[in-house]
Amino acid sequence: MARMTNLERRIARMNSLPAQIQAAVEDQLKVEVDDMVAAMKRAAPVSAFEQRSGELRDSITAYPVQGRPASWRIIVKARDEKGRYYGSYVEFGHNKPDGSRVPADPFFWPTYRARKRGLRARILRPARKLIREMFPRG
Repeated sequence: MARMTNLERRIARMNSLPAQIQAAVEDQLKVEVDDMVAAMKRAAPVSAFEQRSGELRDSITAYPVQGRPASWRIIVKARDEKGRYYGSYVEFGHNKPDGSRVPADPFFWPTYRARKRGLRARILRPARKLIREMFPRG
């Protein structure tokens, strides 16, 4: 018998939940993802040097990952004039062609780390409420 990976185990566990609980978790996850994207947009720097001011901020989006229940991906899609993604250059800093250093202006990871605390509890809260309603004590 083949060994299940951690991801496969999580997917199997999520698929085994009743549909009502799955929907509650996925709905709350969507709310949390939207909140995280909004927080990242507030934290993103807006530069006058961009082709369109606020392009980096406006390019932060999220989408569900196909084939994985309750899984979302948040990305920064801003590109420079050569078509290269430049969100990581802003996040981590970079060297200019003349050798000088452009300092980091982090917006993505600090926001993620700040919002990550308690994320699991906030996502599972509606599911726990449904379970208490389905199986009342006493």
